[in-house]
Order: sequence, then structure tokens, then C-alpha cells
Amino acid sequence: MGCDIYLKWKGMTKGDKNNQIKGFDITIGRFGYLRGAYSGHVGYDAICILFADIEWEEDWKVDINLLKANLKTLEKTLFKSRKKDFYSKDGKDLEIQSYKDFVKLAEKLIKERKEPEIRFSY
Repeated sequence: MGCDIYLKWKGMTKGDKNNQIKGFDITIGRFGYLRGAYSGHVGYDAICILFADIEWEEDWKVDINLLKANLKTLEKTLFKSRKKDFYSKDGKDLEIQSYKDFVKLAEKLIKERKEPEIRFSY
């Protein structure tokens, strides 16, 4: 069980959607997908911080300033205090990078006027 976060946008292709479906892969934020499992995985805690003060009951039109501020909070808290609990491989912080890539993609889509929204699935 867990929480899946999907970024969707105007002009999204079937390929874009397929890139988000990789078997609950926690490292593909660059495609607009984040995963947090309820079973004690730190990812769920990170998602709760990244999307703090946001109504999860409906799709959320991205407020990039709020998302970036919440990412900074993550960088100052969980990314430091529980860094070892995030998935890494070969010295790379793949899961932490996934959160950064997700926010970077959202910002890019806003600049391109593609009206990104977040869909919460839990």
C-alpha cells in the first residue's frame, strides 16, 4: 500500500503516461511520478512534506513557489536527517534526486504553459 503522485499536463502523450508506469519505481520523478509506501518507507514522509498544505482530495494545479519551498524544507530536514533511509545506488542518491527532478519537471512545464496538475492516488 502506498501513495502515488502523478504529474499531468496539457499535451501529455501516451509515451509520457507510459513513462510514469514503471512498477512503483521510486526513482522516476523526472517523468512526473513519485511513490511513497505506507510500510515505514521514508518516501511517504517525504511526500507528506513536499505536498504539505495541499488538498489531496482533488487534482492540484501546481503552485511552483509552494512546491519549491516544500522541497527546500525536505532538503533541510529528511534529506539530511534520514539520508541513509532513501534509496541510493553506486553512491548516487537516486530517490532524493527523483524529488528534485519532479519539481524541476513541474517548473519546466509551467514555463512551457502546459498547465501541470498533480493527481494524488492512495
